Amino acid sequence: MEELLHPRSNSVRRFLRRWYGTSGGSPEPTLPKCENVPPELIEWHEAATSTGVPVRFQDYPVKLTALRRAADGMLVFWVENQQGYYWAVDPESTDRQVFDRTNTSEKWRPTGENLERFLLHRTVHEALVGAENKFSAVIPTEVLEPYTSNQFAALPFTPVVNEAPSTRWLCSADALTRVAPPPIGYAPPGQERWMFTVAAAPGIDLMKYGIGIEPYILARPRFEERADERFEPPPF
Repeated sequence: MEELLHPRSNSVRRFLRRWYGTSGGSPEPTLPKCENVPPELIEWHEAATSTGVPVRFQDYPVKLTALRRAADGMLVFWVENQQGYYWAVDPESTDRQVFDRTNTSEKWRPTGENLERFLLHRTVHEALVGAENKFSAVIPTEVLEPYTSNQFAALPFTPVVNEAPSTRWLCSADALTRVAPPPIGYAPPGQERWMFTVAAAPGIDLMKYGIGIEPYILARPRFEERADERFEPPPF
């Protein structure tokens, strides 16, 4: 997926077409004209709408018609699904840096990604979350590292505030991968393991990516819940 490994201005559109296809050659959708909205946001909404299918499944973009600059000049354009986090940009800035804040704070913090890169990052995240063609595994570090280095390349994404700081995104020619700490209850105490989730568009033989890691693939939680512990659900 060259559009992810070497992002450019049309990477979101190219990735969406690769992952979801197109809406049967229908005309480009007509979106409402919005003043003082960065062109990167307008392009994202046009590209997302042109697929003809849903492209977000967890967190969500603010509709173009609902975009408004706040009193501090920031334009909130993306919201976490529980409305615990918000992402915004100063539309007058030249570098289009993205900032985040919680729902209990008015302080904006830099994410380390500009608007173009952030939108690509979130598009990839939503594609993996919404994919039906995927599996997860909880893998020890000593198994994971040689496995991923032989099949995947790292993507240039900075973890966002609702991702663990050690989260990594990778891809192959036809699959996306997220590596993150496992939820509570999915790794034995004292052992370093990672939740490895791989997803692909429909029609891709995903199980070729399970070769060599079969013992670690999750069909169900690997550790029984104890009455005195609260287990997080698996992220797949």
